[in-house]
Amino acid sequence: MRTKLSRILICAGVLMLLGAAGLLLYNRQEADRAASFSADVVPVISRYAATARETAELPPLVTDPKTGPREMPEAEIEGRRYLGVLTIPSIGYETAVQSTCSLELLRYSACRFHGSVYTDDLVLCAHNYNRLYSELSALRRGDAVWFTDVDGFTWTYQVAELETLQPDMVEEMNASGYDLTFFTCTYGGQARLTLRCVRE
Repeated sequence: MRTKLSRILICAGVLMLLGAAGLLLYNRQEADRAASFSADVVPVISRYAATARETAELPPLVTDPKTGPREMPEAEIEGRRYLGVLTIPSIGYETAVQSTCSLELLRYSACRFHGSVYTDDLVLCAHNYNRLYSELSALRRGDAVWFTDVDGFTWTYQVAELETLQPDMVEEMNASGYDLTFFTCTYGGQARLTLRCVRE
């Protein structure tokens, strides 16, 4: 009886190890694919932005007296719509930012979760690929964060604080009073590491 139970437990343990190895391999492949995609699309967005900057209004009209805050400009590239590029120079992080958010779109790059640069409440999110969580955790107050839109204008922010929010705290995520928020999942996906920034 004990021998049979031991064999069952050993088999279960082996299956669990194989499953964990498979999940680790899958996650690594997803991270590599996303990094490769972003490395390819960021230069395309940058070239688009450089061309747009030549004809864009300077400075950009933020609020129209009749219609209120303008919509953020978008560029369609290979079937996806982008707002621009997010850069955090102190950790060497750069990613394209898509205009809408879904689980499928997050597989490729960061996405807009809420808000706009024009209303100083932009919220962006990204998967925790390639240890993004640990890199964001290393940021300090005053570190620079840049958002360059597809019209070629760059908004410069400084890190104000890091906080951890629960997944259901959507209102706290969106209505924070900060000009820019960027978040990713903690390890295991149980919470959201949240970077709060103020515009210079």
